[in-house]
Amino acid sequence: MSMRILPSLESWRRVALCAALAGSLSFAAGHDARASVSIAITFDGLVRSSSAVVIGTPVEQVSVWEAGRIYSYSRLHVDSPIAGELRGDDEVWVRTMGGIAGGVGQIVEGEAALAVGRPTLLFMFRSPEGPYVVTGRAQGQFGLYTDDQKQLRVRKSVGVGALLPPKGAEASAQPAGDVMAGRAVTEAAKDIATAWGRTRAL
Repeated sequence: MSMRILPSLESWRRVALCAALAGSLSFAAGHDARASVSIAITFDGLVRSSSAVVIGTPVEQVSVWEAGRIYSYSRLHVDSPIAGELRGDDEVWVRTMGGIAGGVGQIVEGEAALAVGRPTLLFMFRSPEGPYVVTGRAQGQFGLYTDDQKQLRVRKSVGVGALLPPKGAEASAQPAGDVMAGRAVTEAAKDIATAWGRTRAL
C-alpha cells in the first residue's frame, strides 16, 4: 500500500471552494428510519480497516432496490488522495444504504450519506462485490468546512447514531470522530498518513 499526503495548497483551495459552494441536500420522501447503536471505532482502527483514505466529491448517484432495501451508488471523483490505493482523479463507485428509489425514500441511521457535489473526507475499503464501502459507515465519513480564517477543517459526521465506548485493547483510546473533529485538514492528513504506516507495520 502506498502512502500519500495531499499534494498542494491549490488542491486544498479547490476543495474549500467546492465545500463552500455546495448546496444543501434535500431528502424529501417517506423514510424508513432505523435506530443505530454501534461500537465507536478508534482512529487507528479506522485507518487499519481501510484500503483508501481520500477527499472526494460525488459526481453522480443512483439508488436501487436490492433484497428489499434501497442502496445508493455514488460515483466518487478523488480530489485528493491521503493514503492507500487510490490516486488523484480516480473515479470509483461507493455503495451506501438508503436513498430514494421508485418514489420511496429510506434513511438508515448510522450510515454514511454522500451528496452529489459536496466534497467529503472518506475512509473506505473495497467490498467483495466491487464497489467501495465507507469504513465504519458514518464513522468513516467526515464533512469539510472553512473557518473564519478560510482554513479547511474536518467536521464529524452527525449521522453516526448512538455509540458505545471502544472495547478490549482499544478501550482507553478516543473514538476516531473525536480525534478528527475540528482539525485542519492538512494536519489530519499528516496524522492519517503516519497512522497508515504505523498500523501496517504491526
